Amino acid sequence: MSKVAIERHSNFRMHKLRYLSIAIIAILLIVAIRIFLPHGHVAIPPTQLLLIHTLLESFIIFLSFSLFATALLTTSIESRNANFFLGLLFFAIGTFDLLHTIFYKGMPFAEGEFSGNRATWFWVVARLTESVGVGIVVTFPLKVITRPRSIGLVTALISVGFISSIVILRQDWLPVFLDDENGMTKMKVFLEYVICAIIFVVLIALLLEYRKSKKLDVLRLGLAIFFIMTGELFITHYVQIDDVENLLGHIYKFVGYMYLFRALFYLQVQDILTDKKQAERKWREAENMLFEAEKNLSKLVLQAHEEERKRVSRELHDGIGQSLYSILMTLNIAELEVSEEQAPCLQNVKRMTVEAMQEVRDIAHSLRPSSLDDFGFLTALRIYRSQFEKVHNIQIALRTSGGMKRMDPEIETALYRICQEALTNCAKYANPKLIEITLDHNPYEILLTIRDNGKGFTIEDYMKRTVGKHRGIGIFSMKERAETCGGTFEITSKVEEGTTVRVIIPK
Repeated sequence: MSKVAIERHSNFRMHKLRYLSIAIIAILLIVAIRIFLPHGHVAIPPTQLLLIHTLLESFIIFLSFSLFATALLTTSIESRNANFFLGLLFFAIGTFDLLHTIFYKGMPFAEGEFSGNRATWFWVVARLTESVGVGIVVTFPLKVITRPRSIGLVTALISVGFISSIVILRQDWLPVFLDDENGMTKMKVFLEYVICAIIFVVLIALLLEYRKSKKLDVLRLGLAIFFIMTGELFITHYVQIDDVENLLGHIYKFVGYMYLFRALFYLQVQDILTDKKQAERKWREAENMLFEAEKNLSKLVLQAHEEERKRVSRELHDGIGQSLYSILMTLNIAELEVSEEQAPCLQNVKRMTVEAMQEVRDIAHSLRPSSLDDFGFLTALRIYRSQFEKVHNIQIALRTSGGMKRMDPEIETALYRICQEALTNCAKYANPKLIEITLDHNPYEILLTIRDNGKGFTIEDYMKRTVGKHRGIGIFSMKERAETCGGTFEITSKVEEGTTVRVIIPK
């Protein structure tokens, strides 16, 4: 036998012993009541008795409607089992018990000639419904399928409404169950015994079923029926309404309903919660996969973008640039053979050719500086800084620590583009006098900080702006490039104090 099977068998035996012990304790309690309180009477003030009865009945009513709600929510329309029938059954029981509590002696509605008899009738109707209904489910589980469910629900509502109307409005049609002088009538006691007999037959059927199936839920259901039957016997034998047996009967009934819920619907509720957890786990996995796919897609897009920039830059430099250089050489040769009148025109063409060559070089460099590939990020940044200072007349202080080691090409490209975007934004919007760039290249991470002393802005206001009007994609682009390298991007800004961009890329 495997370890799992041994553990399962051990748990089964433990539950079996526990249920057997609970049943024995319940029986011993009955014996103790008979020995020490032969008449079962304890003087309890009427107000306390009413409160205890109302609380116990409220718990039982809550459990009944919980069984109904659980059956309604956990039993699918196509389900071929008797659980929905049980749900309707406990809807009726809960309603009758609720009316029993409302018309109980001492309650606001318990007035008039038939008040006690009305409450007792609702009790008997609830117990008959309970015993007969559970007996049908245990004996003929496949013959009580309610399909479609709407018909079963309407039938239950009509039946409960009809019976309740008779008990409330036409007490003169019904036998008397409670006599103020003699207590319970013989008919009431007889019906209680009939109810106990039906429940006892159901208990025997469940024990026989357990002998064949050895299922823990069947044993648990048998324990529930045992407690319900025992509670019914307590209530059958009480003499006065404040007898201990009456209170214990309600307590046993409550315990029985608890085990009934545990046996019939706990596993279904547990399965639903398990399915919910699995669905949430799969949803999180799908979300993570989608995030990774988006991240990889962004990475591929940026790589493709950089490759295209590199290709266009190379084509401009090697193609158009070389062609313009050949034109310039040809013009130099032609200058030796032209007349003095044609020389100014030729000089003008040479000047325009030189300017075109410079523009091509500038465009090629802005698309993809060759220094970035040849010498690395710091060298390319220094070249870009000198050009930026000349064009925009803004001082840039560059500080580095951790050496001049080359980094992964992807990281160097990302950092260069982030610096390029940040400096361009500074020149466009911040109007700073000084920009500080700090690069810390330590063994654990690469930390890039770009700080300016410009006008600054409010991040919240920026995020509220609509795309296409006043909000660009610069911050998004920088953030995406940092995250593509596995890093983080942070921007802080205060009006009239400047803006700080911080990028951290772990090694």
